[in-house]
Amino acid sequence: MSTTSKSNIATSALSKAVVYFIDGNSRKRYSRDMARGIPKQSVGIARLKKMIEGWHDNVQMAIIYDNRTDEELMRYKNGTWT
Repeated sequence: MSTTSKSNIATSALSKAVVYFIDGNSRKRYSRDMARGIPKQSVGIARLKKMIEGWHDNVQMAIIYDNRTDEELMRYKNGTWT
């Protein structure tokens, strides 16, 4: 993926997740919000949650933010969303 594509996703995404792994690494992932050609934040959040839950054994904590306001939307820790 080119740098232009990455920055385009980062600016167009409605949500983002910061994932902290047990091994000390962290990653930032941006939502893919399109559903039938219409951007929907709920779709992007559901996809981020599914991805994080798939990594559950390796995740120490994950936080999903609104990518436009940086407001924290939800947090994943010990296998539970709050």
